[in-house]
Amino acid sequence: MASKGFQLLPCKKDVCQECAVDHKPNEPHNPQSMYYQYKFFGEHGRWPTWKDAIAHCEPKEVREMLREELILRQVWDPRWDQPEGEVPDVMPAEDGSIGTVTTIPLEGKDADDPQDGS
Repeated sequence: MASKGFQLLPCKKDVCQECAVDHKPNEPHNPQSMYYQYKFFGEHGRWPTWKDAIAHCEPKEVREMLREELILRQVWDPRWDQPEGEVPDVMPAEDGSIGTVTTIPLEGKDADDPQDGS
């Protein structure tokens, strides 16, 4: 009998097991990571948002700071502030696109050097 889905292969052991990106435990997941998108979709039946990517960050003030930064960068959708269940899982932009690629340099990394592995 054929499988009605797909199997996500495990990511490397030395990266975040949620998004397959090397980041500190209290830093946001990468919502543009295909691994994170498909893992999240498999677990929740919808695509992740930035709200989902920062949900584990503690304390609450860290989430608020990240939210404010995402608002400034125009990637936070105000509908994410609505109660659960009232937010559509795909929110097209005004031009009809459904995705935005935004990179936010992590503290301590050189924002000008994408090859900086420190």
